[in-house]
Amino acid sequence: MIDILVKLFLLQATVADHRLQYAMIETDEERERAFIEGVLAACEFFEEALEEMWEA
Repeated sequence: MIDILVKLFLLQATVADHRLQYAMIETDEERERAFIEGVLAACEFFEEALEEMWEA
């Protein structure tokens, strides 16, 4: 059980790091901006899902 908790903590940290990195990217190109917004939305979804798992 502890092994899965450690993996979930690492996943949460990785997702948060990716979210911060992508949030700092500035671009005027529409396709790149759409991709970045998609990545940010996926990161937020993952973070919310992990929070739900911690609360359960």
